Amino acid sequence: MSHYIVPFSVFEQMIQDGQCADTPQLLYHYLDMSEEYAERLNINDAMSLHQRVFNVLLDTVCDTSLAIYWRETCLDMLYRPLGNLKRLIITYQDAKSYFKLEHDLRTLSHYFLSTLQQEGNESR
Repeated sequence: MSHYIVPFSVFEQMIQDGQCADTPQLLYHYLDMSEEYAERLNINDAMSLHQRVFNVLLDTVCDTSLAIYWRETCLDMLYRPLGNLKRLIITYQDAKSYFKLEHDLRTLSHYFLSTLQQEGNESR
């Protein structure tokens, strides 16, 4: 990965499009970059950023047009923005929003994991 500054949204688009599915370092760099950036924000903005990252990864997991291994890699990394959000919970509303994301993850990952397993079995 080059050291040139690439806009955050470009990384998101590359992840969602699966353009670098064979390069998980892109995903790790995106997560590291988002965490470093969030440290410089106030709590509300940091929460918004972590939620944005969570949504990018979850949307990627749910995109059946992408390679299975890329979707699985994104699913495996969803714990990072979710854990970052959990650490920022202050109010009841924050907790409510967090538990909704957690519920969405459980529901969608259960559905898409079964789809991933079916696709994996069909490709064998």
